[in-house]
Amino acid sequence: MRFTPEREIILDEVLKAKTHLEADSLFLTLYQRGIKVSRATVYRTLDLLIKCGLAEKNSFGQNHAHYESVFGTIHHDHLVCLSCEKVIEFIDEEIEELQDKICEKFGFKAVKHSHQIFGYCEKCQKSQN
Repeated sequence: MRFTPEREIILDEVLKAKTHLEADSLFLTLYQRGIKVSRATVYRTLDLLIKCGLAEKNSFGQNHAHYESVFGTIHHDHLVCLSCEKVIEFIDEEIEELQDKICEKFGFKAVKHSHQIFGYCEKCQKSQN
């Protein structure tokens, strides 16, 4: 596939993003900056970045996908608030070791995994009381 200027712009946006991106939000951001790129190009490029191992797609229990760069990042998992939809990234070596032990126990070779815990963040817990 060709590395077009539009794909380069989308790649740059994904790599420099500090948060999880939604495809439609990315499209609107580019549109508001006067960058001419179609919504379809955004979606196709995001799928291509996933296939290349540069991005990851998560749903966080919602009906739309969130994307994040995995290039040069450390694997992490997510806590997802069911109230405000806040996503907290975390790294826990004990969970990683336990996953390895489970795979070994069942003779399973893991290639990748996604761990998400759904609940309520501290702020939303306080507002519910």
